Amino acid sequence: MKNSYYGKLCAIFYDEVKQFAPQDEINFYTSFMLPGGRILEAMAGSGRLQIPLMQLGYQVDGVDCSSDMLARCVLRSKIFGLVPSLYQQYLDQLDTPYKYQTVIIAVGSFQLITAREVALKSLIKIREHMLPTGDLLFSVFDPRLAEPWSKRTVRLSGSKVLNLITRREFEFANNLALAYCCYELVVAGQVEQQEQELISVTWYSDLELEQLLDRAGFKLVGISDYFLPNSDNSRIIHAKLK
Repeated sequence: MKNSYYGKLCAIFYDEVKQFAPQDEINFYTSFMLPGGRILEAMAGSGRLQIPLMQLGYQVDGVDCSSDMLARCVLRSKIFGLVPSLYQQYLDQLDTPYKYQTVIIAVGSFQLITAREVALKSLIKIREHMLPTGDLLFSVFDPRLAEPWSKRTVRLSGSKVLNLITRREFEFANNLALAYCCYELVVAGQVEQQEQELISVTWYSDLELEQLLDRAGFKLVGISDYFLPNSDNSRIIHAKLK
């Protein structure tokens, strides 16, 4: 199933609730980075991780399929006097002129690629853009532990709030978690704008991940516990080229 994401209201909400990566997450990823090594953040969104890395002096290319997310990254980078290097691409069509020492897919974004063959092609594209000694790091989580219904609200100004109402369903036979999302921009108590999205997320067993990486030309090096924001069941997969 094709995800429909991320629109303008989603991008605004995402920035409000996620802001920038916490220091312990930054420290984890930078521990794999070599001085002067070029970094790829795949499915980078609005700069949650890319901007802090740029502030530290790292050369980071961000790739994302959402023009709204990339536009937000540009705006957010300007606040810090930064100009991000960005590519609007789907990961299975990755095409940049560089080879990377470190490739990161953060906050479970890899699981938005729900078709296994597309996930395989995406990993192959990443492999083709990596240096022989490079590191691939991507986080995974179990979406089956999420609540079936939720409502979250952020205040944008005195009379303006943005709601996210989410209803979740599961297709266990297909390893799919479906999130039906409704974003509501409310001004002075009145809904002025709505945005509907369907976000589908898959999940993997450890064996499935290892087999997928192997087919793409990687070897699984290790799995580290790391708690994503609003998650207590996340981990980071570390792989290298065979």
